[in-house]
Amino acid sequence: MNLFRSNSARAPVVPLSSRFDNDLVTRLNLALALFMAACFVVFIPAWLIDTRLLDSANVWTKPQKFHVSLSLHFLTLAVLMQLVPREVRKGPVLVIFSYLAAAALVFEFVWVGLQAGRASRSHFNFDSAFEGIMYALMGLGAFLLMTICMALAVQIWRKGDRARKGLWLGAVVGLTLAFVSTLYFGFTMSSSGRYVGAPLTGGGATVPFFGWSREYGDLRPAHFVSLHLMQTVPLAGWLADRYGWNAVLTVAGVAIVQLGVAAALFFQAQSGAPFWPV
Repeated sequence: MNLFRSNSARAPVVPLSSRFDNDLVTRLNLALALFMAACFVVFIPAWLIDTRLLDSANVWTKPQKFHVSLSLHFLTLAVLMQLVPREVRKGPVLVIFSYLAAAALVFEFVWVGLQAGRASRSHFNFDSAFEGIMYALMGLGAFLLMTICMALAVQIWRKGDRARKGLWLGAVVGLTLAFVSTLYFGFTMSSSGRYVGAPLTGGGATVPFFGWSREYGDLRPAHFVSLHLMQTVPLAGWLADRYGWNAVLTVAGVAIVQLGVAAALFFQAQSGAPFWPV
């Protein structure tokens, strides 16, 4: 598979493996992606054997979702960083924000896993003053995990490879929209709670694995859809390059539709209606 292939006859076919330079930020993001993927595998026995429940889900479901999501997050960053020259990846902006994101991941990984082992919530937990402080720090960690997206979007916009117009535009738009919309939905949840018309714990039927409520309004589906703009919109741009589609229309169309879906899910949850009714 060649992720960076262009439909243009002037663009040579280059294997994906050779497109990853051996620079610090690329190695760091790839290492974090592989670490999270490995953690998903390592935690499978606990996930299957431990029968304790928390908010209607297995206590290890939250860490496992965390592992999958952040593995994809950092793999996406590692791939899209190849759109900027090596000297930009070695520069202070991407190095500093990559390390901040890595520190946030380590902090959240430890706290989410620790709370799962204790059968306690890592998020939306105000059972003690300490857990309330940790929840606030989790919000800071989430902000740092997304800030690297905006930093990378700016660098791609300014210095990225514009020969692949669709991928270049898709990366800029996808990373920017993911940053803005995810933080908006995330901070809305942090201030008002993830459920509408339900107790903090939700309870009742949920969507398998994702844990979204099927009985109450749940803001997490909107957050999920907005977060993954950073994958789908660049992918749409890459497809536009590969098949000769209009890059602007393809990228704009996918971005508008997906952002519209996220907004619809948000307003649906705000009305108290579940994402997937029982």
